[in-house]
Amino acid sequence: MDNVQIKQSLNFVCEYAKLIGVNRLSLCWHGGEPLLLGEKRLEEVLKYASELFSTNNIKYEFGTQTNATLLTPAYYSIIKKYFNGYVGVSLDLFSDYRIFKSNKVSNDLVIKNIDAALAAGIRCGSINLITKQNINHIEDIYNFYKIRNMNVRLARVFPISIEENKSSSMYVSDEEFASAMIEYFNLWKSDSKPAKNTDIVRLVGDLLLGRPSICLRERNCQERYLALSPDGDIYPCAEFDDPKSVIGNFLSQTPKEFFDSDIKRSIFEHAPIPPQCSECKYETTCYGGCLRERFVLQYPFRCKSNVIYWDHILKWLESKGCYLYMLRGKSREEIIKVMTELFANS
Repeated sequence: MDNVQIKQSLNFVCEYAKLIGVNRLSLCWHGGEPLLLGEKRLEEVLKYASELFSTNNIKYEFGTQTNATLLTPAYYSIIKKYFNGYVGVSLDLFSDYRIFKSNKVSNDLVIKNIDAALAAGIRCGSINLITKQNINHIEDIYNFYKIRNMNVRLARVFPISIEENKSSSMYVSDEEFASAMIEYFNLWKSDSKPAKNTDIVRLVGDLLLGRPSICLRERNCQERYLALSPDGDIYPCAEFDDPKSVIGNFLSQTPKEFFDSDIKRSIFEHAPIPPQCSECKYETTCYGGCLRERFVLQYPFRCKSNVIYWDHILKWLESKGCYLYMLRGKSREEIIKVMTELFANS
């Protein structure tokens, strides 16, 4: 986006937030690569956004996700001032899919930049894809993030089609991915000083509470998320890239016109929760999985691997005297007490 579009998008978000009665929001500066804005432009738009939301009595926080090739000292002061000293990075350890035009793999530079940022007091978290190239390096991946005190979310590539899932070395099967997640979890639970991993902690909480704490498992994530693109199009989230999933346009619509539109409902109707989910014990933790998966592929892509992985965690919980959804409907105090004791004894 150019600066005019960015400011128009921010004005739209601000007015829409006021229209629907939201007094707190989170903006993720994503891409593409957000640091390609350059430090001067990035600071200019962040300052504009900060003043806009503050003036309108809207509490806000900013996040960003970068491939870290441009994560240099020039951005440190901006990250500390506007991003609370935290940056999300994308790093696929022991894989060579992220390359420059010269065909040189970016990992060495990215790791160097991450380590320099950490040394400068920048906190980093990572999204790390699991591929056929690194699936036998789970312990190495675990140790890499542990020694850096970095949180990591392990993910796998979303297929363009069901057939694509089977034909590329970037994609791992349900069983392979579940096995990798289980191996990582076993390392974590057996570690006397386990690596930081909020995904595991939140999933355990979800299995005890019977509710999702992450957008990938919400019943209808678009009730809380919007993604704004350079041509003005609005998507349910940044993962949607199908023209059929456009739900509005911040350049051609007012927030009121967007609010009054019923197109968001049509997205959910096109990708309903699969009927078989009503027979699954994890229904209220998952609700059929990511809305984008159901919309694009017409089936819950993560379902099989989730069940394999979650069954493993459930057995661990049961070994600790817990059981599925035991905290549903309990008081906040009781939830905190049980969770604290569970992790203290793990």
